[in-house]
Amino acid sequence: MYTLGIDLHKKSSVWVLIDEQRTEVWKQNVPCHPNNVSIAVEKIPVSPKEIQVAIEPVAGWRWVSQQLEDVGMKVHIAHPRKIQLIAKSTKKNDDEDSRTLANLLHSGFFPEAHRTKEEIYQLRLLLRERTFIVRQRTSVKNQLHGIATTQGLHLIAGGNPLFKKGKAGIMMGENFVLKELHLLEEDLGKRIKPFDDKLHREIKNFPEANILQTMPGVGGITALTIIAEVDDFKRFKTGRKLTSFAGLVPRQRSSGETVRYGSITHNGSAPLRTVLVETAMRIREGNAPELFAFVKRLTPICGAKKARVALARKLLVIMWKMVTTNTPYNPKFPFSSCTTKVSDLDTGTGV
Repeated sequence: MYTLGIDLHKKSSVWVLIDEQRTEVWKQNVPCHPNNVSIAVEKIPVSPKEIQVAIEPVAGWRWVSQQLEDVGMKVHIAHPRKIQLIAKSTKKNDDEDSRTLANLLHSGFFPEAHRTKEEIYQLRLLLRERTFIVRQRTSVKNQLHGIATTQGLHLIAGGNPLFKKGKAGIMMGENFVLKELHLLEEDLGKRIKPFDDKLHREIKNFPEANILQTMPGVGGITALTIIAEVDDFKRFKTGRKLTSFAGLVPRQRSSGETVRYGSITHNGSAPLRTVLVETAMRIREGNAPELFAFVKRLTPICGAKKARVALARKLLVIMWKMVTTNTPYNPKFPFSSCTTKVSDLDTGTGV
């Protein structure tokens, strides 16, 4: 068995092939284009079926790895947070990076990342692009409010510039900037609708979404976002492992009898953390008194913001239980607590 390390960039890559004795048998600079990759594969002096590949999840790694797998190679994707030998090396160049990847894979110390299925990857792209447009529209709305306030337009008849009367007053006025911002906000709103229609059709392909939507505060978009970012819930042995993946567990700096916890780690998927905190913000005494009581109990101790983050962590543990047991949300179901263990702080990421 041979091992191929690939240091991949947007326009170029370096391939280093080593044998069982870790001796370099072939090296090539390969431009990042499907034709050049095919030519490089043909130049390799051994059969593709005898090669395992180590590659980092950067640039166009998905199409490159797929092209290599199509010819019979076994591709391993590096964990982006755990390739410490490359990041801390005193001699860092493309050749050395490729050789390090190959040696790590050959020696069995290669930190491999979870590779998402293609349908999950496409769903993730769809949701993240929708989020991008929504944020752009929110930014435009904030601009409208800010400019209207500086000119006192929020005090005249019509009031809020985003309400019907306020907008009508602006469109009949002479303020060119506010008019253009309103037109831009309308256009962005129209661009969101095709995404919503597409996601509405996609939701039937993910039965987990129906289970997640039984939880208070979780709608279709939220459920799909959680599914897209988590991928396979069952790859996590416990709900606490999943919260560590989401970066919702506290940092720990302990020694001897001294135990210290800090802020949450923020590792893993930022969109997952965001949507969970947003879900926690939608929890009210009216729609989920049993969950709201958790926030109410913690707020005097750690403050409202930290209490909501703690609730987001608890919600994710509950969601893991719901999906892995195929059980709709039940406020009386005896879910486990969200206390974090030291062993839960080290879990893999996904790409």
